[in-house]
Amino acid sequence: MLDIKLLREQPDVVRDSIRKRGISLDVDDLLRLDEQRLELMKSSEALRAQLKIDGKPSPEQLQQLQALRADFDRESEKLKQVEQQFNDLMMQLPNVLADDTPIGGEEANRIDRTVGEPTKFSFEPKDHMQLSEIHDLVNFEAGAKVAGNKFYFLRPKAVRLWQAIEQLAQDMAEQAGHQTMLVPELVNEKVAVGTGYLPKGEEADNYHDREQGLVLIATSELPLTAYHMDEIIDVASPVRYGGLSTCYRLEGSAYGKFAKGLYRVHQFEKLEMYSFTTAEESDAELQRILSTEEKIVQSLEIPYHVSRTASGDMSAPAYEKYDLEYYSPVDQSYRELTSCSNCTDFQSRRLNIRYRDKDGRLRHVHTLNGTAVNSTRTLIALLENHQTKDGEVKIPQALQEYYGKETL
Repeated sequence: MLDIKLLREQPDVVRDSIRKRGISLDVDDLLRLDEQRLELMKSSEALRAQLKIDGKPSPEQLQQLQALRADFDRESEKLKQVEQQFNDLMMQLPNVLADDTPIGGEEANRIDRTVGEPTKFSFEPKDHMQLSEIHDLVNFEAGAKVAGNKFYFLRPKAVRLWQAIEQLAQDMAEQAGHQTMLVPELVNEKVAVGTGYLPKGEEADNYHDREQGLVLIATSELPLTAYHMDEIIDVASPVRYGGLSTCYRLEGSAYGKFAKGLYRVHQFEKLEMYSFTTAEESDAELQRILSTEEKIVQSLEIPYHVSRTASGDMSAPAYEKYDLEYYSPVDQSYRELTSCSNCTDFQSRRLNIRYRDKDGRLRHVHTLNGTAVNSTRTLIALLENHQTKDGEVKIPQALQEYYGKETL
């Protein structure tokens, strides 16, 4: 949620952010509702004050009080309706954008740097589906039979490889200060709304039990954000967590480019890095998270580039976002592997997470998130970049300690 002061004092900044994101939302309507809300609050309080009298009222005073009570009830009902409209629109406002955010959709994402030479083979590389057949890694047929299209079973060798990757990433994330936790994979609607994923985020089309008010998470960002909901925390040093969970995605992950195989599926495992920090430190903290992501991918010896995400390709809570994209020797192109975002105080305002600054004033924390590894795309990137002509897969040196072998 945006600071109401920003909306009142710099409405053009909000309008500009909405326009750049390609969202249709009338800021003037919101400002009018804010004015009405303030006027009704003032008039309601004035009527409430008149309802207070000392001693037992006379018959004449009682008649006046009844009339005042009726007026107060009418004003209160108007205020309730206007506040509901105002809050509904406020919850639709996205975060403002960092000044140097590229403008446009996915095609406008800006490459900041490329690390590692694109993998080249003297033979035609196999995709991860072909390598899976050779090594018995994934069973999509059984997954479809049991749960439907885009579900799968990871077979023993793939499970072992994923566990090795996850442990390596967990160790590196913990070295960077992120304490690993297993998190709830269902959150209540207050959390889904507070993090900005309802009513119009990934969770809007996700697995949503409206009767119980529960949502299956698409990322452990949701429970991690709410871990300190309604608390005042000490962020003299950034508070860093790592969330290990299964993630669930429905319509948004089933189609589009690179839909084949493990790249877009309905369920996968992920280790998410998360930070709570001050407004002054959040820019630097985003770069720290990105640096840890890069170190993990470098340890897996996977070529990649870092791209700055464009305005129309960002989620509502994000102020600034980077994607780390691995090189696919099969497609000879780069595909998204991980991402990281600075959400500033957008989520903490909704979930009431605050800290005391050096002057003792209460301020909302800044929240940041970034994926360390996920079980599907990381497996694809590793398999396709480390294959040999005969279909074997070499295990990167840093991973051998965890996997226990030099080849798959």
